[in-house]
Amino acid sequence: MKMMTIICRENLESTILQILNNLGVKGYTVMAGLGGRGQSGSVSEHSWNDRNVSFMLALEEQQATSVANAVKQMYVKLLESTPGEEVPLKVFLQPCEVIL
Repeated sequence: MKMMTIICRENLESTILQILNNLGVKGYTVMAGLGGRGQSGSVSEHSWNDRNVSFMLALEEQQATSVANAVKQMYVKLLESTPGEEVPLKVFLQPCEVIL
């Protein structure tokens, strides 16, 4: 299994949810209203706009590949539509062992 973490601005949440739905992902955890600092700048957890959302997904290898590919396609489209701007989206993938 793989643990995928997707962190993006809240305005991308519905697009990520649509990808997960389209690919038949049945389980995930969403955390909204997150702040932090990264390549695309600072986000305050106290701000009413421009907050982050994080998705955690435990996936079988094949489904992780499908989700990663779909999110990469979304990323490329966002890059093309906003040239020269950093896209507020990061995806991390790591091994996952279910112990309980």
